[in-house]
Amino acid sequence: MSEKLSLWEAAKREVEDYQFVAGAELQPKWDVPQEIAINVAVSGRFNPDGSSHPTSIEEYIEAASSVIEAGACGVHLDFSMVTDHKGRRLDRDIPPVEAYGTVLEPLRKRFGWDFVANLNVLNGSSFEMCMSPVQAGMAEVAPCAAGHPDAFMVPAVQTLEECGVKPEIVIHSSGEIELAKRKLIDTGILKGPFNWLILYGLPFNVGRTLISGTWVTDAQDMTQHLFMMVDQIRKIDPGAVIAVCAAGRSTLYMTTVATMLGLNIRVGTEDTPWKYPNSDELLVSNLEMFSMARDIAGLLGRRPASADEYRRMIGKPARG
Repeated sequence: MSEKLSLWEAAKREVEDYQFVAGAELQPKWDVPQEIAINVAVSGRFNPDGSSHPTSIEEYIEAASSVIEAGACGVHLDFSMVTDHKGRRLDRDIPPVEAYGTVLEPLRKRFGWDFVANLNVLNGSSFEMCMSPVQAGMAEVAPCAAGHPDAFMVPAVQTLEECGVKPEIVIHSSGEIELAKRKLIDTGILKGPFNWLILYGLPFNVGRTLISGTWVTDAQDMTQHLFMMVDQIRKIDPGAVIAVCAAGRSTLYMTTVATMLGLNIRVGTEDTPWKYPNSDELLVSNLEMFSMARDIAGLLGRRPASADEYRRMIGKPARG
């Protein structure tokens, strides 16, 4: 039991024994995991003149190989709106299984299961064609936005779950969080643990689209939107596995904040060509962007997760 003193004696002792701060050992460690899953979306969708961003099958293989070798736990492949050097639209002129197979076969041969294959399943003239890479066993993870039309989104998530592919629920704005809860979680269609990807900061050309953009003009907009969406996700999914995608001008500023918050990140030239928000300097390559994100994570006390560590985070069995 502590000593009992009069008020004035206690005040006198306090002044005589005054210390500016309490002992440093009273501060607990922050709840920020050391591992951070860094996936890379290597597409050359934003391919400004003079850039070296991938626009051919061969360049996809080279870009993916470089980041896997450098420590990326997974690669997202997406051929949407990409035209190669032969004038072919890779999302229209080549069947998805053939296109993905041409990239994945040499990657698996070289790296085995040391990377997670995350494949876009939005392109195809029919639902069956969209889902063909999933049903062919090529994908381990596939993104699907909660704001996509129900006639596609709901059966797509059901098919992913049935095929053992982890759905990555893409959130472009806070309204899609409620859609995911109402249409996928409350209905039991989506199986836990839930895997979220926050992809915001890209403008859109019309007010009502299949996905609605989030207007981000500076660091304050960026952080306010991010904090709100993370909080809303955790209200419905306290143990949420959340990744934040470098998109638009925000680039590595966005993923730096996400790294500080203990979240996972996705970088790459698919959703941004820029190196910094405050200049027009372009990224040289996906490897450059991954290396910057990896180094920032290291400075913040985190290290890149392996493919199997990432698989465990999202509820998939290890393959290594």
